[in-house]
Amino acid sequence: MVFAVAAWGLNLAVLPTLKSPNKPPLLTSVGYGLCVTVMGVALISVPLWLSGVTNIIGGALWAMVAIKTVRSQAPRKWNTTAAWFR
Repeated sequence: MVFAVAAWGLNLAVLPTLKSPNKPPLLTSVGYGLCVTVMGVALISVPLWLSGVTNIIGGALWAMVAIKTVRSQAPRKWNTTAAWFR
């Protein structure tokens, strides 16, 4: 129950980030979302269903933050002069 309450607190803390025009870096959003989702799956594998589902919801929220981060970035042009591009 303590894990579920803590996860709901973190989930509620993500909501202002979804509304804000300032987004965290993409790697932060993807990394945190992946870790929270993996933790949710681990908690479901042990009989902690409520905590697991709550963490998976948190992972989905962080995935939404990552998607909004990508969409909010200006379209970037390819640097065709870079050595790796050739």
